[in-house]
Amino acid sequence: MRSGDEFAGRYVLREVIGAGRSGDVWLAHDSMVGQDVALKPERVDENRETAVRRLLGEPRAMAKFRDHPHVVTLFDVVTVPADGEGADTYWFVMEYVPGGGLDRLPPVSPLRAARMGAQLADALAALHDAGVVHCDVKPANIGLSRRGTAKLLDFGAAYRVGGTDTITANGPFSFTPDYAAPELARGNVPRPASDVFCLGTTLYALITGSPPRGVETERDDGGRREPGDSQDSDRLRYWKAEQGVVEMDADAVGPLYPVLTAMLQRDPRQRPDAVEVKRLLEAVAGPDADTTQDTLQDTARRSQRRRRLLAAAVGLSAVLALGLVALPGDGDGGTGSDGAAPSQMAGDASNSKTSALIGDPQTADVCALADREAFDQFGTAKVDVDYGNFDRCDTLVSVDSDTRIDVSIQLLPGSPPESSKPSSTVGRIDIREEEAESDECNLLLTSDGNTENTMVGVRVNMGQGSVTGGNATLCTVANEAATSAANVLNNGPLPRRDPRYRPESLAWKNACELLDSKALSVVPGLQGEVPDAGVADWSCEWTSDVDNLDTEIAFFRDQPKSAEDGGEEITLSGYRTVIEPDDDGDSCSAFVEYRQYSGMGAEMFAEMVRLDVGGERSMDELCGMATDLARSAAAELPPR
Repeated sequence: MRSGDEFAGRYVLREVIGAGRSGDVWLAHDSMVGQDVALKPERVDENRETAVRRLLGEPRAMAKFRDHPHVVTLFDVVTVPADGEGADTYWFVMEYVPGGGLDRLPPVSPLRAARMGAQLADALAALHDAGVVHCDVKPANIGLSRRGTAKLLDFGAAYRVGGTDTITANGPFSFTPDYAAPELARGNVPRPASDVFCLGTTLYALITGSPPRGVETERDDGGRREPGDSQDSDRLRYWKAEQGVVEMDADAVGPLYPVLTAMLQRDPRQRPDAVEVKRLLEAVAGPDADTTQDTLQDTARRSQRRRRLLAAAVGLSAVLALGLVALPGDGDGGTGSDGAAPSQMAGDASNSKTSALIGDPQTADVCALADREAFDQFGTAKVDVDYGNFDRCDTLVSVDSDTRIDVSIQLLPGSPPESSKPSSTVGRIDIREEEAESDECNLLLTSDGNTENTMVGVRVNMGQGSVTGGNATLCTVANEAATSAANVLNNGPLPRRDPRYRPESLAWKNACELLDSKALSVVPGLQGEVPDAGVADWSCEWTSDVDNLDTEIAFFRDQPKSAEDGGEEITLSGYRTVIEPDDDGDSCSAFVEYRQYSGMGAEMFAEMVRLDVGGERSMDELCGMATDLARSAAAELPPR
């Protein structure tokens, strides 16, 4: 099987996204309904009726919870007959969970763990009510949906309470000792309380980076271990699992310590049930946990789409957001091609409220926050001032000829959450750890006395190749970027751009005014009257309660787009426009080219208006809506 192949007459293979017990797990696009799915193969050694019945127990168990928001959805099972001798292959067609397993997520805060834990406890309560015990709850078997919702995965070890059926052929001994309840490790019949224990060890690992029995060792069989391994480390793990050994750092888990203590009781009769666990975790997360989670899910979904749209020039994988003071709403190029910031000039003294840290964003030099010397230990740094919206500045750090780390600094709207606590302080700037995607490190930099809703973000990822240490190295880069940016902010207002943006630049325009309610009506259910506006109104975003649709309009800089990039080129109100479907199949963008200019290194760049429409609609519909919005925006653009 190769990328691009069509499977079962409707699923177009895209890429391998994991390894299952019986082969590679593929990301595929369902051409019939226009959505991405995951294809997981399952085989039995021979076509014995009992083996097949056990294998099919997993999809039958999953089918019981098809409508549960925190259990991955099974769409279909496709049988591929054996070619000659051997057994048939059963392909499970499942909901694609783009966030991946939580085993790849950097440590999270106790509050975020509590929110995810409450969702998973809700899923376990539904399983237990239906007489099913999952048996193998662990970070690798939990994914994040497009909206950041925790989803329970892999029912391969599930057990039916009150019966003798298990889904995997090796019976109730299929578990992961680093996370397993002691009764599972001792070979006793699984019970709902066993899942509660596993969830407790999982939440501890999400916060601290390892389970309360030590670091889990990965295995080629997907992480699940069987009794009988002869290695000393495995024997120790099994002994700890059988004895219910738990060693918790109370300071690390903070407010979750009492809840985890109850969940990790050695005697299953002393553990709370899943319903009670959900209540306890929601109490830790706060009274507005549900509303907060909905907001986080929406933000995660929208930011993920934006990250993919920008991936061609810079990835966004370690985030720092700096809560700053008010920003009101400079020729081309800004800083020089070597990335050196111009000499510091006074902020706009006429407005004392806005000059403390940033000043007017239309004249502030964001690249002054990017200190190339801070990245010397990682490679050669070059500042790219001609990419993305006017609220950002990118630095490309070349480790060697094949490896590059991308750093983006961006002004962002919003204010830091009140619940986060500083982990360190640089002068008057507090650095706070924040939520992150599976490949991110998130930090917040805030200043006491900040009463306005503006932040600065620093995002880091692998632009090319890979580095030793993986995500840990990216987090080190993020910390260096945070410290250097905090030092700049401690010195006073940012320098002004020199030269300023040209008078005809879109930097002086309002992107939100390019779409009115009539134009926005092409997107079903759009809340056009309540947009989320970006810094200086350089972007605006609307969300709909219909099919998870969302729309964003933003100014954008890059080298001129063309149909050769994989899109369609059209002309709207005299402006060259390129329509580009997203490779992941859940969004479409239109780029309206407003003007070209000579940028860094005398290369030709373009200022554009970018329209992005995403949601659970077919690609033709998404691109149709993006084109209609682009047509309306192009008609409203001022003369060049």
